[in-house]
Amino acid sequence: MDLEHIQQALRDEKIDGWLFYDFRKSNPIAYRVLSLPLNAFYSRRWFYFVPAQGTPTAIVSAVEPHVLNDLPGEHRVFRTWQDLHALLKDTLQSSKKVAMEYSPMNAIPYIARVDAGTVELVRSADVEVVSSADLSQYFVACLNPWQIETHRIAGKTLIAIKDKLFAELGEDLRRGRELDEYTVVQRFGAMLEAAGLNLSQGLPHVAVNANASNPHYEPTATTSSPIKRGDLILFDFWATTRDEGAIVADYTWMAFAGTRDEIPRKQREVFEVVKQARDTAVAFIRERIAAGKRVQGCEVDDVCRAVIVKAGYGDYFVHRTGHSLTTATHGEGANNDNYETHDSRSLLPDTCCTIEPGIYLPEFGVRSEIDLIIGKNDVEVTGVPVQEEIVPLLS
Repeated sequence: MDLEHIQQALRDEKIDGWLFYDFRKSNPIAYRVLSLPLNAFYSRRWFYFVPAQGTPTAIVSAVEPHVLNDLPGEHRVFRTWQDLHALLKDTLQSSKKVAMEYSPMNAIPYIARVDAGTVELVRSADVEVVSSADLSQYFVACLNPWQIETHRIAGKTLIAIKDKLFAELGEDLRRGRELDEYTVVQRFGAMLEAAGLNLSQGLPHVAVNANASNPHYEPTATTSSPIKRGDLILFDFWATTRDEGAIVADYTWMAFAGTRDEIPRKQREVFEVVKQARDTAVAFIRERIAAGKRVQGCEVDDVCRAVIVKAGYGDYFVHRTGHSLTTATHGEGANNDNYETHDSRSLLPDTCCTIEPGIYLPEFGVRSEIDLIIGKNDVEVTGVPVQEEIVPLLS
C-alpha cells in the first residue's frame, strides 16, 4: 500500500479521508488499493480509515484480530456490534467528508461495493459519504510508463496481424475457398498467438451481415455463418503481450468480401457516420485536455452519440461509447458512458480507454473501435492507422 500516494490523492480531491469497508470480499477495490492478498479469507467485517493527513486506523473483529496487521497505523478491535459503532464514530470524529466505494443512485455500479446499510451507519456518525469513483482510479486504472508501452506493443502487433489476415482472406476469396466465421476466428487467434500475444481473455469475434448487429455475437462450431462474396464482416480483436501486468489493446475493424466498387452505398454511408462519431469524440477529449479541463466519460458518450442521433440512427446505437482498459479488457476505470450507466468519472492522465461507436441495423452492423491513452496535455490514439473506410478484401 502506498500511503503517501493515497493521502496526496485525498488532499488533491479535497476529501478528509477514505474509509475502506469489506465483508467477505464484497469490495475488491479495497483489496486492490490496500494491496491485500486476494486469496486471504476474512469472515468478519472490517474497516480501514486513511485520513488525508495523519495515521490510519484499522477496525477489526476480536475473532480475527490479525486482519490488516500488515497495514500501517493503529489497530482497534471490536467484540460486539455496539463496540463497532462506537469505534467507527470515534475514528471519524475529526472528519466531515469521507470517500467510500459508493455510487449515488447506483449510477456507476462498478464502484458500488458498499451496501446501503453500511453507508447509513457511517452517516450516523455525522459524516458526509462521497463516492470514491474518481479517487479509486488513481490506484486501479492509472498505468505506469512500462504498462503503457505494453499496450502500444500489443496494439501494433494486433493491427499487423489483422492486415496479414485480411490479405489471406482476400486470397481465399479469389481462389474460391470456403470460409466461415468460426474457422476465421480460429485462424485469427492462432496467428495472434504465433505473434507472441496473450489471448487469455478470449478469442477474436468475427460476424457477417446481420450477425454483426449483435454487439457481442460470438460464433461457435455449430452456430457459424459462412463468409461469401458480397458479405460485410466485423472483426473485434483484443490481446495483451505475455508480460505480467500488461495492458489490453482492443480494436474493431470492418471488411467487405469483395471489391471497393461492390461495397453497397448504404454500408458506406453508415460507416461514415460511425467514423465521424468516433473522430468527434476524440477531438472533444483532445480539446478539453489541451485546455487543462477534466472530461467525464458521460460527456464523451453524449458528444459521440449526438453525431449518430443527428444522422437518424440513434435507436441503433445500443451500447456505451467506450470502456476502460487495464490488465482486463473491461477495466476498472472510467467508461465513456451516459447510456447504460451515468459514468461521471473523469478520464484521468495515464489511463486507457476505447472509443467504439456502432450502428446495428437489422440487415448489418457497423462498429469502429480505437484505443486512447489519456495524457496530461493530449491523447494518443493507438492501433494506428485507424480505419478510414470499409476494407475491401479484393482489389
